[in-house]
Amino acid sequence: MRQDREEALWAVSAPLSRSVIPIMNGFARRKILSLGAVQRDIRLNGMTIHYYYAGHHDPQDVSSSQGVSQRQPILLVHGLADSAVTWSFIFEELVKRYDVYAIDLPGYGLSGLPNGQTFTNLDETSAVLTDFMREVIGRPALVVGNSMGAWLAIKTAWDIPEIVRGLIMLNPGGAPLKGRVSWQPFLDDISCHDLRGVRRVMRQMIDHSPRPMVYLTQFSFRDIFLRQVVREFVAAVEEDQFLQPEDLSQMPVPTALIWGITDRFLPKGSFEFFRDNLTDSPVHVLKHCGHLPHREQPRFVERFIEQYDETLSQLQRTAMP
Repeated sequence: MRQDREEALWAVSAPLSRSVIPIMNGFARRKILSLGAVQRDIRLNGMTIHYYYAGHHDPQDVSSSQGVSQRQPILLVHGLADSAVTWSFIFEELVKRYDVYAIDLPGYGLSGLPNGQTFTNLDETSAVLTDFMREVIGRPALVVGNSMGAWLAIKTAWDIPEIVRGLIMLNPGGAPLKGRVSWQPFLDDISCHDLRGVRRVMRQMIDHSPRPMVYLTQFSFRDIFLRQVVREFVAAVEEDQFLQPEDLSQMPVPTALIWGITDRFLPKGSFEFFRDNLTDSPVHVLKHCGHLPHREQPRFVERFIEQYDETLSQLQRTAMP
C-alpha cells in the first residue's frame, strides 16, 4: 500500500520528469558547443546525419587555408537510446589534443532516418558509420564506442581497417552468449512495462544511482527507451548478427576494452565473452562503475585514451622502415 501511494505521488511529477533528461541533454549540447565545436549535417545513405566537430581544421569550411590538421582524429560513437551529447563529460580534455568527431547515429539526437523508415537496422546503421569515416573524416581515426556504439565500431573496423587506427570499447554490446534467449531478460527490461522496471534498468546501468535522481528522471528515461527507433532496432537484430569469438580474436586493428564491472544492464556473461576472446589487447576493469564509463569515470577514460593513442603512435614509429 505504501509503495502504491509512492507511485501515485511520483506520477504527479510526470510532466517535470519528462523534461529532465531533455534539459540535461540541452546543457550537454551547450557545453560541447562552448568548447569550440561546430554542428554539421551530411547526407549519407538517404538520410541526414548530424555530428559535432572540434579541431584545428573544419573539414566543411572551404574558405579555410589551414590544410589537413596534423592532430590525430577521434570518432566517438554513442550507445543504444543515447546521442552524441553523452560525450560531453570527456569532450573538454579530448579537444585539447585531438580533432574530435561525435556522431548522432540514425534516428538519435539530431540525425534523421531514411524516408518512410522508423529505424535503421544493425547493418544499415553500421553502413552509415563506415561511410561517415570515409566521407567526413577521410583518414585513420581512433574510434571510441560505448555499448551498441562499440558493437558497430567492431563491424566498421572489419569493413574498413585501413582508416580505423584503433578501437577502444566501453562496455560493448553484441556478445552472442546462448543466442537471443540469453538476451530475453535484457529485452524485457528495456520494454519498460512499468515504472518499477524503469527504475531497475537505471540502477542496472549506473553504479550507485542516487534514489531521488532515479525517481526524478524515470518518465523521461522511459520515453527514450519506448521510442520506435530503439524498440524496432532491438527487435530486428538477428542471432547471426551477434559477434563471434573470431571477430575479436582476429581483430584487424589494435583494440582495447574498458569495462565498468557493476554493469548489470548487459546480459550476464558479456564481459567474460569480450575479455576471453580479445587477443593481446589491454583490458581494464573499473570498480564502482556501470554501463557508462565515460560518464561515471570520465577522468580515467580521458587518460586511457591519451595513453592508448601514444601506444599506437609508438607502434607506428616502430613499424616504419
